[in-house]
Order: sequence, then structure tokens, then C-alpha cells
Amino acid sequence: MKSWRFHEFGKIENLKLEEIPVPVPADDEALIKLEYAALNPADKFLVMGQYPRPGKPPFAVGRDGCGTIEVAAKNGKFKKGDRVIILRSEIGVSREGTLAQYVTVPEESLAPLPEGWKPEEGAAGPLVQLTAWQALVDEGGCEPGKTVLVTGASGGVGTAAVLQAKALGAQVVALSRSEGKREKLRAMGADYVYDTNDPDLVRKVQEDLEGGRCDIVVENLAGPFLQKSINLTGYKGRICVMGLLAGLKSDIIIGTFMFKRIHIIGIAVGDYTPAEAQSAWNKIVETLKKTKQRPLVDRIFPIEQVQEAFEHLSKGPMGKVVIGPMN
Repeated sequence: MKSWRFHEFGKIENLKLEEIPVPVPADDEALIKLEYAALNPADKFLVMGQYPRPGKPPFAVGRDGCGTIEVAAKNGKFKKGDRVIILRSEIGVSREGTLAQYVTVPEESLAPLPEGWKPEEGAAGPLVQLTAWQALVDEGGCEPGKTVLVTGASGGVGTAAVLQAKALGAQVVALSRSEGKREKLRAMGADYVYDTNDPDLVRKVQEDLEGGRCDIVVENLAGPFLQKSINLTGYKGRICVMGLLAGLKSDIIIGTFMFKRIHIIGIAVGDYTPAEAQSAWNKIVETLKKTKQRPLVDRIFPIEQVQEAFEHLSKGPMGKVVIGPMN
């Protein structure tokens, strides 16, 4: 089978398309014949040796995927031919991932493709949707009437957060540097959309919110932008940090978030146990049914063009970059 594997940490070019044997599943695993896989920035960071607790190469990266059961787990709930998606797990982190034609997956990390979803949407959904849910609901307490700020709103987690927040009944403030992407965010349902780089951003948001502040921040930028997020957050608001697109370090005014009693919380979807991921995923699917929204796919690349797909990902697409069909 074809598999995009790397043998040593370093440049993303270390990821090479190889021919390897089809893997054999353990008793509690299923063998999945993949249809589509989705890229995540963390895949590149892992190849570069910049991701915590990676496995020992060689192996394929790729954490998201949709496909059909080729060999079912013994005494499991799925059978051969069932179409499934892969939830957060060690797939593509410490063991063979989804940038391949086949992958073995513990059955506890599989879920049915949601009704009405295309397989490429199923591949695009799990990791970013689970990450957004952990921020919005688990840590942010999102509910009707809340105001949610999404920085870096056009990326995978950003678009997931916009869709979820609207479905949860929140008012959404979305930020993007691109005018074209801002128009798309409005079409997705964002109530207020602004240019991230606008020097007058804080004043404009506060005016539109009639002097109010945001209750929850889905923070994909961090770095020097974090202070602006603090300025835009209200009393006892929560800033949920899951991205570092603006940089690794922040200079913040301690008194601002101290006296506003703001909680700054790190988001790590890898902390979900398989059971927690299943529970969260079921709630996500039911929530998105309310607005009939689906994960946003920016572009699909064939399996032979994974390097080109990573290059496209680095340019900041609108939604997810997907690989497929795999076979």
C-alpha cells in the first residue's frame, strides 16, 4: 500500500511516499481502508520534531480520516463495510497515521460517519471540531446569549468554532486578515467580522458590542496578539488558547486580566480519553444538526500531492485541506 512516512525528524520534505505492507490489526482494532485524510499543522510540527511526545519514526503522520472497515475488531460494534471516521487518538502521533491507503485503529477511537456528511467532510471534522468543543463548551461554558471571539477564524479550528458557537446560540465575533475570508465568515453566520490587523480593532469591536466585551475567546493567534484578546474580554471571561500563529511569546499587562478576573486556559485535545472524545463527538454532531452545517473543506489534493497540500496549508486556507481519494 501507499504511505507517506518519515524516517527521521527534520524538514517536512522528509515525508516520502513509500510502498509498505498492509498492516494487520490487533483483536481490539479494525483495519480501515481510507477514502480521505485531512492535514493538520501539528502533522508538520511532528515531522519537524516540534511536537510533544511523538513516536519513534518511521511512521506515517495524519490524525484525521474517513474510510470503510476492511477487517472488523473481534466482538466489536462495527462490521466489514461500515463507513467510519477516526477520532482523537495516537494515530499519526506515536503510531502509523492516516496519510496512507490503510490504517489500523483501536475500535474505541472510531465513530460512524454522521448521517448526511460526505466522506471528505468526515475526514475534515474530528480533530478541529473536538478542539473547538473543548474550548467553547468544556472550558468556555458556551451557551445562548454569550459572545464568542474567534481569532484566526478562517483556519480549521477557527471555522469549526464559528459553526459550533452559532449552533450553540452565541453571538460570534470573527477575525481574519483576508477580506475574501471575512466575507466567507459572514456567510457562515459570524455576526461581526473584522480585520485582525486593524489598529483600531478594539475600539470598533467595543462600539459594535455597545460597550460590551466578549465572554469567550477561541485564541488561535496568541503571541503579541494575546493582549488585544485580553482587552476584548469581559469580566470573568475565558481565553482558551489552542494556537500560536502569531508567535510563541506574549507580553501582557498583568493588571488587565487580573482585575477583570480573566481565565487564560490552555486547550489540548490530546487530553481527551477515547470515551471523552466519543461523548464530545456525539454532542458536536447533534449540535451541528441544528444549523445543518458541515466541516468546511478548502481543497482536496490527490494522495501523490501531499507535499503540495502541506504547502497550501502553510498559506492559510479557509477551512481544512484534505487528501484523497486514497485508493
